[in-house]
Amino acid sequence: MSHLISVQLDALAVLLDELTALGRQLDDEAELSASTGRSLGAALGGAAGDAAGDVGAGWAVVVTVLAARTLAVAAVLDAAVAGYRTADAGLAEQIGAGRHGLVAVAR
Repeated sequence: MSHLISVQLDALAVLLDELTALGRQLDDEAELSASTGRSLGAALGGAAGDAAGDVGAGWAVVVTVLAARTLAVAAVLDAAVAGYRTADAGLAEQIGAGRHGLVAVAR
């Protein structure tokens, strides 16, 4: 059974921008986590320093993966928005072609 899907393209574009910004922020955070872990490791020294360095490095890996996946979702969403806009514009042209004097507006 088919179901109607309603998509608000402008809202998706806003979400896309937010996801992209979040992905970049997470990427920056990963670098900061790795650097902080190294600094703590050097400052503490010994076993505690090694543990702090390992935690910082591990957290940096987790945040790097999260950043990459966030940016991947943003890329998929970008492709979806572009596809929907193209399809919507095509439908608007088809509808508008049958009615002279009316302007079809893609949403």
